[in-house]
Amino acid sequence: MIDALKNIAKKIMLLSPVALTQNERYDRLTKKIIYKVCRPDSVCVDVGAHEGKILKMMMDAAPQATHYAFEPIPELFKLLKQKFRNNAKIFCLALSDKKETAAFNLVLTDMAYSGLLKRAYDKKEEDTFIFVETALLDDIIPSAEKIALIKMDVEGAELWVMHGAVKTIQQSKPVLLFEFGKAGATAYHYNDEDIFQFINETLQYNIYTLQDWLKNKPSLTQQHFSDNFNSGKEYFFVAEAK
Repeated sequence: MIDALKNIAKKIMLLSPVALTQNERYDRLTKKIIYKVCRPDSVCVDVGAHEGKILKMMMDAAPQATHYAFEPIPELFKLLKQKFRNNAKIFCLALSDKKETAAFNLVLTDMAYSGLLKRAYDKKEEDTFIFVETALLDDIIPSAEKIALIKMDVEGAELWVMHGAVKTIQQSKPVLLFEFGKAGATAYHYNDEDIFQFINETLQYNIYTLQDWLKNKPSLTQQHFSDNFNSGKEYFFVAEAK
């Protein structure tokens, strides 16, 4: 009954001309960015593919490409393989900055909160631990592969993913879509200055809100990025090579 109500709610949000939640707003803006970035043959990477909503956007925008998707939760990985086996290379891996077998916090009541480390929840949740394999994106993407866009939504491990993807990012200069909120950052023991400096100085990328990037507005200063982090006003961003 609860699952049926959730599905009805999702359909209502999709049909509404106005985004009813911040997550739905981000999904709609993400779709616009994907279509703006991608040509029909552009290759994209979905890190934390979950049920495949964003992966489907990538496939629709670039139907001639074979995309890459990463999802370490076995149940969701099987679902992705069933839905997208002919259109994407799907890996049952948690991307990180090292290759190992790691404990993974699986949130049974809301799998979207799951991650390599346990983050704070917005409401009471039931969780457990499973073991997953981790990998570096640089070890998986062929050096000759041109990547147009990488989306990262891994509940706080985004900086770890970027550390393991430096070679790929520097070679392809893809547009980066990434989540960055206080709960996730706190769980992984880094802050707004850490990720801003890594993206801005090491990767040589500028950071924008999704809306600002689409409107060709200036990139965020470190202070503006910190303001968003501390207030929670925005927690999903886009970055583009300088």
